[in-house]
Amino acid sequence: MTEARHTVEEVRAELDRRLDHRERRKDCEGSFGAFLTHVPQVVCASGLRMSVQASAYHYSSPRESEGPWYRVEVGFPSERVEALMEWMEDWGDTQPTDAVYGYVPIEVVAQVIADNGGFSKAPEAGQ
Repeated sequence: MTEARHTVEEVRAELDRRLDHRERRKDCEGSFGAFLTHVPQVVCASGLRMSVQASAYHYSSPRESEGPWYRVEVGFPSERVEALMEWMEDWGDTQPTDAVYGYVPIEVVAQVIADNGGFSKAPEAGQ
């Protein structure tokens, strides 16, 4: 199947939609109040997969549970992504596919997704 390419602006708009705190808010009983559910894994048309998260509990800015976010946490990409390497949390022997990338500018993430054909249109397993 041939996937349509997405512009960086289209990808950024879709990331903002997926990260929207209003869609992810889950109220909890007790003193915890509310928290945000995890964003489903990003799957690109090229097959690249990665986690992209933002909330008060992630390496994102602003570090609160309401966006818009201008820096996000990326985690566990399915392959090494050179554009993300400067943000990789490295404990000495960390592999790029086993790493968390903190405070990555959302424009960099949008460019990576766009460079990988945009978001996959295939149905996601487990979602």
